[in-house]
Amino acid sequence: MSRRSKRTNSFPDKKRAKMPPIKETIVADEPSRGIFGFMRDFGVRETIESIIVAIVLALMFRAYEAEAFIIPTGSMAPSLQGQHMDLECQNCKLRYRSGASKENSETNPKQFVDSTYCPICQYKTKVYNTKEPDHKSNNGDRILVNKFVYDFSEPERYDVIVFKNPNDGKQNYIKRLIGLPGDNLLIENGDIYVMDEVDGEYEKSITRKPPEKLKNVLQAVDDTNHIGELLNDVQWPSRWQAFDGSKQWTTDTTGENPVFRSSAQPDAHWLRYRHYQPFKNEWSTISSGLLPTRFRNNELPPGRLIGDQYGYNDGVYQNNEALVSTQNLGLHWVGDLGLEFWVDIKSSDGTLMFDVVEGGVHFVCEIDIATGKATLSAQDEASKTKVTFQDASGTPVESPSAKTKINGSGSHHIMYVNADDRLNLWIDNNYVEFDAAAFIWDGIPIPTYSADDPGDAEPAGIAAKNAELDITRIKVLRDLYYTSVKGQGPLGSQISTENETGESISIIEAYHRDPESWSSDGAADFFTAKKGQTEPMFRLEKGETPDKDQFLPMGDNSPRSLDGRVWDGEKFVERDMLIGRAMLIYWPHTLNKPIKYFPNFSRMGFIK
Repeated sequence: MSRRSKRTNSFPDKKRAKMPPIKETIVADEPSRGIFGFMRDFGVRETIESIIVAIVLALMFRAYEAEAFIIPTGSMAPSLQGQHMDLECQNCKLRYRSGASKENSETNPKQFVDSTYCPICQYKTKVYNTKEPDHKSNNGDRILVNKFVYDFSEPERYDVIVFKNPNDGKQNYIKRLIGLPGDNLLIENGDIYVMDEVDGEYEKSITRKPPEKLKNVLQAVDDTNHIGELLNDVQWPSRWQAFDGSKQWTTDTTGENPVFRSSAQPDAHWLRYRHYQPFKNEWSTISSGLLPTRFRNNELPPGRLIGDQYGYNDGVYQNNEALVSTQNLGLHWVGDLGLEFWVDIKSSDGTLMFDVVEGGVHFVCEIDIATGKATLSAQDEASKTKVTFQDASGTPVESPSAKTKINGSGSHHIMYVNADDRLNLWIDNNYVEFDAAAFIWDGIPIPTYSADDPGDAEPAGIAAKNAELDITRIKVLRDLYYTSVKGQGPLGSQISTENETGESISIIEAYHRDPESWSSDGAADFFTAKKGQTEPMFRLEKGETPDKDQFLPMGDNSPRSLDGRVWDGEKFVERDMLIGRAMLIYWPHTLNKPIKYFPNFSRMGFIK
């Protein structure tokens, strides 16, 4: 979906101060208390001149330095919000945002959102926009754009830029900068590759989001602090369990949220995640107090794949037009996953371990609790492909390592993310630099599963050896998935319900739900569709003059973004169309708590 940016006044008009009368009695022993009385010694003329200079400087600042814009649509969600609703799930109490841009549609300005779905538990919330304060739509984020920055520095990949629509100079768009002048680009497996021509053939290399930008675009898939009362009532199986039957892990459910406890044992037994997300059509059964049929057997089913579902898009308008298919949980498998958890380490030594899986490869991080040394490994016995860690020079590294601030017992906040073929670790919000964290594949990763190693059916895990610890909260995260096709949903002729395989939603769902099918020949064709290509999709020119350099922008909300992938006419943005770089959210929508119109401080800050 395009973002048609509406300009706002950076500096609101001031009420003109009332000038004092020409003749005014002033007591010599007491200064005047008039509006300009405190400046009387400097003279009225100097005061007026100062105000005029300030206004001129403000106008120049707006014209040449920075300008305020309002974001109207959701093509940059979750990084930036267009017109949207900020809701609380009535089941799991998760706060989430749902797009509402079409309420201002030129074709149907009264087209209100009828209902939305929670991105974690899929519970349907009926929207009462005339009764519930939280159900009324909010205007988009108000941002400041630095219009001067690219006069002194080159645009960088993954900057958030504002530019003129190359096919309509009256429209201002905001997207993330993906392609730079001279790039040959390929979109594959949700990632962005640059292809360099060598001896008549193209060699591709993945682009990687800087860590601070990566954190900003991650989306929550699951959160143990948001399970849901109705799911607990029907004894919905925990998504985090020791599925191997070991007794090392116990779950304390006496508090408001579960706590996962590991006893100190010499062998590592894993607490693992299965993606037991309710299907939307199961909620009638759950609401009646029954567990859906797939969980009524004695043996729990394997987990399904995690897809590129965007909660921001998952709504239905009053004319029953759904933003996406209301039964699917994403049209593409997302292998770039992450963990975020809060751990209280009770022991002074031992080993803390955590793991994310992609294509059957277990990317394991082990931290020695006594010394803080972290070590990475790629355990790929069950995978059809192999991976190799490389340092910055491209030299293979067998066991990448780094020093962390963990030093014995204590509480820590840990985030571990596999994204863009690199492992990223933060401990207590500090990024950990390994001697090698990037890796390369020797093939195309596809999901794997077996009874001995569930692989991608259990794509995340936490373990401990000789250490006692409590895990108080766990979140499963996913990276952005850039689609190489037009997108999802009935949004006009430029976007249709498409996926990279070309298959129907029913076939996509069948593969995503059934891990035992992943070893079939048909699954191999399905999961490798539009991958392993040898030619670039986009070729950006480096112009004869700098103002003709070409750039490719794309939206973070890839299924709903009208960007260079799908534009009719010009596909690229030339340098002279760049307005600047988005730098600050200075005013997101306000909150109704603790008082009405309370500032939303948590979303104010620099744009990454």
